[in-house]
Amino acid sequence: MLIDSHCHPNSDELRKDAEALVERAASAGVGRMLIVGCDLEDSREAVRMAHRFEGRGAWAAVGIHPHEASRYAEALPEELLQLAGDCRTLALGEMGLDYHYDLSPREVQREVFRRQLAWAEGVGMPVVLHVREAMEDALAILRDFRGLKLLFHCYDGGLKFLDEALGLGALCALGGAVTWKRSVELREVARLIPADRLLTETDCPWMAPVPFRGRLNEPAYVRYVYEALAEARGVPPEELADQIARNADGFFGWGREAHV
Repeated sequence: MLIDSHCHPNSDELRKDAEALVERAASAGVGRMLIVGCDLEDSREAVRMAHRFEGRGAWAAVGIHPHEASRYAEALPEELLQLAGDCRTLALGEMGLDYHYDLSPREVQREVFRRQLAWAEGVGMPVVLHVREAMEDALAILRDFRGLKLLFHCYDGGLKFLDEALGLGALCALGGAVTWKRSVELREVARLIPADRLLTETDCPWMAPVPFRGRLNEPAYVRYVYEALAEARGVPPEELADQIARNADGFFGWGREAHV
């Protein structure tokens, strides 16, 4: 069974074709997928899709992406807090810091990030992190919230920050970028992440792997991530798939009926 621990069939690019996309994923051996929210509307759709595709192993995460932080600078919406209690919601996020685009002021990003981490601490749910070109600030904030279950989606810290990220007990998910020719350091990161801390993802519709780079990504393509990771780590693909499945189950607890 293959795992896509971070996907966006609820995105504008994929929403209309979600049915076919999920069917292709199932045909490719994807047994679990986490549909991730980036704002209230997106999170609402993630939960709806998790129910719609329950029979295909779909689950949801709800949260506020750093790009959207300015819209929620005053408070987290009550409806978002309610969505976290849905039986198909397994995690909070994606949340964090993004200093590449700076679509929300950095101080606002940090405040909304802290607010969501406190929320996760209060309800005891795993956290899906989005951190881009902001590892130093993100790690400084995360040190104040030790004890949370953390997943660095599309891990962006390179070799420089890997030990500290792992020191927080975090898992690291890698996606299509690991297949790109220029991603030499990322493949070294992939080799060094302990086996029990590694997850796979697509982040579809973005970051398509080779041979689909430049096209819309989808969960079925996660198999190319598995192939690249197995090669980088020097392990059989079947062994990697078994390990990833155990890691995902341990982190998300697929199958729990209530979480808050």
